[in-house]
Amino acid sequence: MKFVFALIAAIILVASAGAQAPKLDPDGLIRDAVLTEALAAREARTGAFANNGVMVIVDYGLRSDEARLFILDLETGRVEAFRAAHGLGSDPDHDGWLDSFSSVSGSNASPRGAFITAEEYYGKHGRSLRLDGIDQDNANARARAIVMHAAWYAEEDFLDAHGKLGRSNGCIVFSVRDRDMVFGNLKPGTFLWVTK
Repeated sequence: MKFVFALIAAIILVASAGAQAPKLDPDGLIRDAVLTEALAAREARTGAFANNGVMVIVDYGLRSDEARLFILDLETGRVEAFRAAHGLGSDPDHDGWLDSFSSVSGSNASPRGAFITAEEYYGKHGRSLRLDGIDQDNANARARAIVMHAAWYAEEDFLDAHGKLGRSNGCIVFSVRDRDMVFGNLKPGTFLWVTK
């Protein structure tokens, strides 16, 4: 009888522990392979970032007319999704698909890999957020001024007129309408993963 009670207690303990851990992305907004890759990349770089509650995933394997910038709350599992433009050097035929990544200065292409959000500033595009690349493939992101900002070519009317977003010089760009929501979720030290 003691064994049965111990077994039931163990089952309840396991069930309650599982209930406390939120399911990440319960709505399935992020492609499974991309979410798995991003979580592994984050785990491999533990200690490189300060904000442990949130991470950002940019999935450039999706077309620019789709939501592909994801802010994942690791405590609740909830995801906010936004459209995001990529670099013109990554999409020379401007068909809305990112063809390639590059971290070469002057390429106007989007770089890939792991980034850490840095300080906010006000520049040419208003409220913006600097990014520090922490991989060999993107270590010169700050020198290239690869940042997050809003711009007119990521607006709904541009998408309606052209069927895709415009292109940046390699920055991660979203609509002005989404800017405060995006930046409201991000603090300096947030892990950001860019992939395709």
